[in-house]
Amino acid sequence: MHTFFRGLGSVCLGTLAGAGLGAVAFFTAEAVLTKQAEAAPAHTVAKTLKNEPKLSARQTILEANRYLIANGWRPAPEKKPTPEERRLASVALESLSVCSGTGVGFCRFDYRRGLQRLSVVTVPSEPGRRSVGRVDRWW
Repeated sequence: MHTFFRGLGSVCLGTLAGAGLGAVAFFTAEAVLTKQAEAAPAHTVAKTLKNEPKLSARQTILEANRYLIANGWRPAPEKKPTPEERRLASVALESLSVCSGTGVGFCRFDYRRGLQRLSVVTVPSEPGRRSVGRVDRWW
């Protein structure tokens, strides 16, 4: 029995040591990535946008799109949406990139202004039904 507990102690110490090394590796990678991001050109890092657009949560994507276009942003979807994603979005905006067919029903609309990129995520205004999306977040 004494041998069993001694072996168990070795396993526990080994597990703790492994967890400690994993944490060190994580924090080291985090520090390196942060420094790399700070050194990278502004257009490659998702930092606060220069003259960040004045969008507001819960406004419709149609209102947000109108504002963005008027302020120099142009539709720049990162991928071509499927016909099903277009149906789920309930709007015919060129900026649509993708829509989730499950869960909350997020849709993403992408824009570009010069070297800046902007993604706007919406949720349906009437959850569970096809409806014009309302802005949830943007970056």
